[in-house]
Amino acid sequence: MDGLQPDGGILSPPEYMLVKVDDRLNVSIPGLPPSVVPIAPVLFTYKVSSDKYVQLFQFPVTLAYAITDFKCQGQTFNLVLCDIEKPRAGPSPATSAYVQLSRVRSLQCVSIMRPFNVDELSTPLPPELLEELQWEKEMARKTSAVYI
Repeated sequence: MDGLQPDGGILSPPEYMLVKVDDRLNVSIPGLPPSVVPIAPVLFTYKVSSDKYVQLFQFPVTLAYAITDFKCQGQTFNLVLCDIEKPRAGPSPATSAYVQLSRVRSLQCVSIMRPFNVDELSTPLPPELLEELQWEKEMARKTSAVYI
């Protein structure tokens, strides 16, 4: 059986799905590219009541949506999984962790992905940002003096 219905829909999932994992895990399976692992579907039973249930053959994965801290500014989410570790390459603003952690209504809705260096949360703001904040404060003072 090829798993297809007459209308072309899938009746059963494929034998496995291939997933690329973090290269730092050093996973190597013969016949697959480095850091690629197979995941097989499992039988899942959903009970509605003691005599009503449905059995599904599905992959044990959770779909997720990923965005950067820059992109999530101003949005509110029900649940957030944060990666607040500094990147190994490239810059990361000192405000990045704050933005990530403040996108939910309560801290009970936040999960932190992996350990991080607490000292990195108190990194001083860059001089350019401090200058801009001072300029904004001065402009607010001047505007208030003119219009209030």
